[in-house]
Amino acid sequence: MKKPIDYGVQFFLWGMISIQAFPQTETFDIVTYTPPKAWKKDAKQGVVNYTNVDTTTGGYCVITLYASTTSTGDAQKDFNKDWKELVVTPYKAEANPKTETQTTADGWKVVTGAAPIKLDGNDVYIILTVASGFGKTMSIRTSLNDPSYTAQMDALFETMKLEKTKTSSMSNNNTATASTTGTTGKFGLMNYSAPAGWSEQIFQDGVVFKPSDLPAGEHLTMQIMQPLNAAGNIEQALQQSYDEAAAMYKGTKMHYAGGAEYEKKEAKKSFKGWEYMRGFGGIMIENGTPYADEYGLELFVVKVNNRFERLAILKSRKNCKGSMSRYYPDERPAYYNAIDNFFYSIQFTDLQGPVVKPGTIKGDGIVGIWEGISMSAGAPSTSDPLGLRYKVFTPIFFSNGQAYFGTKFPIEGLDELNTWIRAEKFRRDWGTYTFSNGRGVLKLPYGDLPMRVENDKPDSYRIIITVNNTDHAFHKLNSVDGAKFSGTYVMSEAYGKIPVITFTADGQFTDKGAIKALYHASDDCTNPGLAPGSGTYEVKNHSILFSFSDGRKINVAFLGVGYDIKKQSPATLTMGFNEDEMRRQ
Repeated sequence: MKKPIDYGVQFFLWGMISIQAFPQTETFDIVTYTPPKAWKKDAKQGVVNYTNVDTTTGGYCVITLYASTTSTGDAQKDFNKDWKELVVTPYKAEANPKTETQTTADGWKVVTGAAPIKLDGNDVYIILTVASGFGKTMSIRTSLNDPSYTAQMDALFETMKLEKTKTSSMSNNNTATASTTGTTGKFGLMNYSAPAGWSEQIFQDGVVFKPSDLPAGEHLTMQIMQPLNAAGNIEQALQQSYDEAAAMYKGTKMHYAGGAEYEKKEAKKSFKGWEYMRGFGGIMIENGTPYADEYGLELFVVKVNNRFERLAILKSRKNCKGSMSRYYPDERPAYYNAIDNFFYSIQFTDLQGPVVKPGTIKGDGIVGIWEGISMSAGAPSTSDPLGLRYKVFTPIFFSNGQAYFGTKFPIEGLDELNTWIRAEKFRRDWGTYTFSNGRGVLKLPYGDLPMRVENDKPDSYRIIITVNNTDHAFHKLNSVDGAKFSGTYVMSEAYGKIPVITFTADGQFTDKGAIKALYHASDDCTNPGLAPGSGTYEVKNHSILFSFSDGRKINVAFLGVGYDIKKQSPATLTMGFNEDEMRRQ
C-alpha cells in the first residue's frame, strides 16, 4: 500500500436508499444498483463479487454483496455476527472494530466497520457494511489495498436501493444456519449437502461450514477449496493442497518426529467410486501474543478425472480444564459424524458413481445382530505369545449384503448409522456375505469365513462361524424397538461419583452422570453427556435416543443382551457399547 488508508468509514454511511434509479441497473436479492464499469463480475449462489485490478500499480478492490437473511432485530448484533463470519474467520481481523451507525431516511439502520489486515504479506483494508431493517439484514464486504478506489466505491453505494417488502432470494444464504435437514449446494462441479445445524458461507474461492453450537473459544471449520488442476499423482496433490491450506490460514507448519509435516493415509477408492487420500498435521497461527495457537489441519483430496477436489478442516487444539489431556472439537461424536457424512456424500456432475443401498437390520434369515465368543488376533504378550485370545464378538448382517464382524459395537448404536461410511473407516471388520439353504460365507479383508445355521434344540437357533479352523457359535439378539424402562439405576463409581439415571415408563428420564459414564470418553471436554439433565427417550435400532430439555440429542448403544422387553423394571440393565451394568435401586 502506497500510503495508510486513513479515510475511515465515512463514505460507507449510505446515502443510497433515496437515490433515483440509474440506467443499466441490476438487481441482486433485495438490492438494486448500478454496477461499476469495467469491473469483473462473478456471481454464485447467494453472493456477487465485483473485482478491479490495476496491473500498473498493483492496486485492487473487491466488493462482495451477500444475499439478505433474517435480522435479529438489533442492527449491532447483525453487524457483529457478520463481522465474525465474513471478516474475522477468513482474515483473522480484529474481533471488535470501531463502527459507525446511521439511520437512513427510509428507515434502514446501517452499521459500518473497518480493519487493516495482512494478506499474503500485503497491507489490505477490509470494510463491512451491514444494513438492517424490516425483518432483514444484508451485508457488503469490500477489500482493497489502494485508497484511489474510494470514488468508484462511493458511486456504487450511492446508486443502491433496498426493497423493504421483497423477500430474500436465499432462505439459507452464505451465513445462515442450515435447516434441520441440511441444505444442498454446488461449488464448481461438486454437489454437496451442508451438515444440519452448521452455518454455510459461500465465497468466490470456496465454501466454509461451521457448527452453530461450537463452544466459545473453540474453532472448527470445513472448507471446500478450489479444485487443483495439476499433473502428478494424488500424493503430490495432497502435498500441494496441504501447503496451500497452511498458507491460506496463515499458519506455520509443525513437524512430526522424523521431520514429516503431516501424517498421510494410504490412498483408497471409496464406495462412491472415486479415489481419495487424506492427511493430518498441525499448524501454528499467530494471535498477537508471544505464544501462537495450535490448530489441527486435515486435508481430503479426491481425484476426479483430470483434477483434484479438496476439502480442508481447521480445528483448534485446546487443553481440557481439570486434566492434562488436549483435544480437538471434532472428537465429539456429533461433529465427526457430520464431517464424515458430508465428505462421503459429495457427488460430482462429471462422475457417475455406483448405486449403493442402505443397510438395515430389518429382514429375514440371518439379517440382524448376533453375539458370541470368537478368537481375536492382537499384539503378542507374555501371557499370549501368539497374540491370540477370545473376545466377545457382535456379528451384524445387514439387509443390503454388508456385514460387520468385530468387537466394537458402534458407540451410538445403529440408529441412522451409515453402514458404508463405517465400513470405509474400519475396513478390517467389514465385508459382505452370502447365505442360502442354511449355509453361507462371510467375506472379510483377511479371508472368507464359512457359516452355517444350527437349530438342533428348542430355542437354540444359532449361527456357526468358523474362524481359524474353529467353530464359534453366535446367538441372535432380539429387537428392542419401543422398549420402555421404569426405575432408578446406578452404576459403579466413575469419575469420583456414582452415576445415576431415572427412567419412567412414559418416556421421561433424569440423568445424573450415567450417560457421561456410558460414553467412556477420554476427557470431559469431548463427552456429550458431561452435563446432567432431563428430557425424553426413545429406543430403536439398538440405540437409546436421549433428547435433553436443553437441546442436546445424544444416542447411546443398547444391545439388549439378556433383556426382556416385557419387563420395564429389571434388576439390572446393560447399556452402552461397552455393555456396562446398571443396577436398579
